[in-house]
Amino acid sequence: MNRKKHITIILFTFSLVILVVLQGYYLYNSYRLEEKELNRQARAIADKTLETMEKYETETNEEKLVGDFDRLKQGITIQKEKITNPERIYSSEKLYNQKLEKTLKDHIGDSGFEIAMKSEIYSILDEVQKKELLPTNRSLVLYQTVRKMTKPLTINEGKWSSRQTKENTDLKLDEKNYYLVKSKSSFQLLNVKFLVFKKIIPLIIISLLIIILIVILFRNSIKNLNRQEKKISQLHTTIDSIAHELNTPITTLKFSVAQSSDSETKALLERQIKRLENIVASVHNNDSDDVLIKKNEIEHYFSEIQKSFHNIDFNIKLNFIENKVLYKNDFRQIMDNLIDNSSKYGAKEIDIFIKINQLIEMEVSDDGIGIPKEEKQNIFDKYYRITRNENLHVNGLGVGLFLVKTIVNKYKGSVEVQPKKRGVSFKITIPNEA
Repeated sequence: MNRKKHITIILFTFSLVILVVLQGYYLYNSYRLEEKELNRQARAIADKTLETMEKYETETNEEKLVGDFDRLKQGITIQKEKITNPERIYSSEKLYNQKLEKTLKDHIGDSGFEIAMKSEIYSILDEVQKKELLPTNRSLVLYQTVRKMTKPLTINEGKWSSRQTKENTDLKLDEKNYYLVKSKSSFQLLNVKFLVFKKIIPLIIISLLIIILIVILFRNSIKNLNRQEKKISQLHTTIDSIAHELNTPITTLKFSVAQSSDSETKALLERQIKRLENIVASVHNNDSDDVLIKKNEIEHYFSEIQKSFHNIDFNIKLNFIENKVLYKNDFRQIMDNLIDNSSKYGAKEIDIFIKINQLIEMEVSDDGIGIPKEEKQNIFDKYYRITRNENLHVNGLGVGLFLVKTIVNKYKGSVEVQPKKRGVSFKITIPNEA
């Protein structure tokens, strides 16, 4: 039973791990899908906001930017996304930031989204001098929200050229300024994790409840199994104690019967005492002094068996060459239990094949009610009995096949049980080596 319990625990643990992995994978996919959908909705809001912001942009804005580009050429540097000289910052930035905040708020409405945006120029190439005017990893911000982005997603990218010519009166030359400008707009849904968890929290709760329920059911099953093991152990102890207590009265009866003068009564009592001794021996399986069984003893045994079970047709085949290991009492115990088992379960015909040569082979087949295939692994357990309607009228302790298996194991042999269409077949193989 302990082995079965350990296997059950291992299988449950493995199944639980698989379930947790599957639930985690399902939740992860749900999270990613919800995140993707929320980012899609946030991007739609950002797109609308950009469309509105574009209405405020004029040619004047470009002229101011080009003026800043000229100042960049003269050595004014960009620091922290702003021109060093405050008076030379793109003059409309503050106004545009305010317009962005208001426009974004109007488009977000009551959706619960927290969105950050930024529009920037990240490359200004002077095509005349073939020189990049912006420092590496610096940009010129056109407008942005107060809250900054940590993982921005690009909405769009643009590229445009600015060409201007102006007169230099000192040198009496016309200066041509050609700029290739690259810009992009980006956004981030800042509270995306909160929004996703808010949506999938019911799935998380249901998944946890399923796992907790399964663990509780398993724990209760283990408790019930432990209680059952305890009761079975108590039953085994009780039966063993009863069998032990029977030894004394059996011995007393044997002495009393030996002194009896009535031969008919004496024979009857001896048979009943022998039956009691077999029952006690099947419980304790005590080793005793024994001798190797001979061919004539096997023949005599089967002769007596046929008289005891006169309502059963026996078909016995014996091939005896030499016995080196099998003891008389062990042989009788094996055959007694197998034949008695067949008789109790409705056999009308029993085929017995015995071959003792290099191997000891014993096969007992009957035409009784048989054994269900799913019970094969349990029938050799001590005190185990098959629970089915056909077995309710059958008396027994459930130790006969246990004793057969125990004796065969002592000889390092094997027992094979094969259910048939009608009945069952037991095949025993024992090495015949001294």
